Amino acid sequence: MRRNLSRLVDVLLDRGRFTRTESIAIAVASITFALVFCYPLVFHLPATITFNDWDFVTAAQFAAYWTVHQYHQFPLWNPYECGGIPLLGDPQSHFLSPLFFLTILFGPWVGLHMELILYSAIAWAGGYVLGRVLGLRRISAICTATAFAGSSWFFLRAAEGQIVLVVLVYLPWIIAAGWKASERGMIRYTALCGALLALSFLEGSPYVPLYEGLMLALVLGGRAVVRLSIRPLIALTLAAVFLAGFGAAKGLPAVQVMISHPRPTNESWANTFDALRTALLSRNQDHNRSSLNGWGFWESGAYVSLFGAVALLSLVSPRKSLPWIIAAVVMFHLARGWTGPNSAWVWLHRMPVFSSTRLPSRLLIPFELAVAVLAGLGIDVLCSRGSPAALVLSALLVTIGAVDMLVVGSANLHYPLLSVASPGPTHGEFAQSLRPPAVAQSAVIRDHQGVVNCYTGMDWPTHAKGWNEPGYRGEQYLLGPGTVTLARWSPNRLEYAVDGPGPSMLVINQNYDPSWRVTSGSGRISSEDGLLTVRVPAGKSRIVLRYISIAAIWGMIITILTALVAFVLIRWESRRAVQDSSP
Repeated sequence: MRRNLSRLVDVLLDRGRFTRTESIAIAVASITFALVFCYPLVFHLPATITFNDWDFVTAAQFAAYWTVHQYHQFPLWNPYECGGIPLLGDPQSHFLSPLFFLTILFGPWVGLHMELILYSAIAWAGGYVLGRVLGLRRISAICTATAFAGSSWFFLRAAEGQIVLVVLVYLPWIIAAGWKASERGMIRYTALCGALLALSFLEGSPYVPLYEGLMLALVLGGRAVVRLSIRPLIALTLAAVFLAGFGAAKGLPAVQVMISHPRPTNESWANTFDALRTALLSRNQDHNRSSLNGWGFWESGAYVSLFGAVALLSLVSPRKSLPWIIAAVVMFHLARGWTGPNSAWVWLHRMPVFSSTRLPSRLLIPFELAVAVLAGLGIDVLCSRGSPAALVLSALLVTIGAVDMLVVGSANLHYPLLSVASPGPTHGEFAQSLRPPAVAQSAVIRDHQGVVNCYTGMDWPTHAKGWNEPGYRGEQYLLGPGTVTLARWSPNRLEYAVDGPGPSMLVINQNYDPSWRVTSGSGRISSEDGLLTVRVPAGKSRIVLRYISIAAIWGMIITILTALVAFVLIRWESRRAVQDSSP
């Protein structure tokens, strides 16, 4: 028994190389952490949640699910929301994820709930790996992992349904890859860093990699200053290049959408010091507590627990802690928001893409990671002499902090379970629908109908009519004499049989988009009052329309070429390392 305890002490205090056994242990520990901290969802996986933004993200996920599962097509066009909008080009689409297979296997609701549990595990494992990459002891890395993944920021945003922000769980992995890439002979890690940044965009929105990239720049910039080396800046630049390449598949069509539907936001959002203090230190992290900044509390909460106090110990080791102190100070200052016409937030908000971001309190999430790393450095200082007593004290502090965070944050996951989808009136086959106020849009799309009055991250006006509102003429009709019959329908392909005594206009009850093309039959695509129309000749004809996005094609080509470049770089540098190490 004593020998086993002594061995455990040695393992936790060791800062040696990462081992295969350690990898297995961390995988088990991260899954266990996620199952414990996400316990409300674990026991309610099939719940048909429509709480706040859950309805928004589930509706889009249903659109991708139907496209792949029923029609076996790649999700390019979304006919189910707002009269038809781009799906791949939607900046906040979520289906380009390795975890999308869960939605295909179990449906959007169960799939998204399982994703959240895995995201929690990814956050904890990422915090641990980052700690180890920084050279921390194992007990210190456990501290960093728990402080970041256990914070209320995750559970508040998960409860709200902000999946596009929850993907910030990749941040510690991104920083770890960037940190590794800034070392001699490790430039291949820039490909991993860029790929993870791109994955955050593919699964979330353009704003997530902006926050992550800003944090990465601050940390690597701080490391460049401490080491008086340009390598961290080179790694940062190459990571940005790989981000652009890996993210091009969604990025190019998303840029088209963002140009045609800009979303400028107000730069006047602000947080007082007292508001940020409450968001970080108050144990009342309830989703429904009163607002601190004119928005819901879920946009602010990022509880640090006693890890904030432990982080102060890192000041004993200023050389190691300086990059993280710089990052924390800058992020906290930016989280203040508007403090004057020349405040840091105002200047940041005036930059391209950043102008569409809002709510500076969201920058408390990367701030939380900086605190978590500093807490790990603090535990490292505490255990610097290798004392078993110091290890016991460290383990006690981490355990108390973990339990405190569990009690304070995890209960918020009960809130989504209070709002579940109720079925609405159905039409039988696909048709646009005017959603009654009491019916969730995800519930309508679940029944294979479109929602003309939808809620998305951008303003999408439409003149498409729902089958249950006045003026509805069908999902297709002619502006003139003749008949039109739907021969085949799918999200990316429409086929019609038209018979008219003279030239006419075929109107399709979906929004016009320039990526629609006539691929069979005679006709010319145009827009009539914002709806998709085709000028058809007299007589009988068969018209086939396909949604073909040139931007998506070029984006996928760029992404594939980027993957090939990354593969060559990894192979070349790995072989070079082997050659250099051989006698």
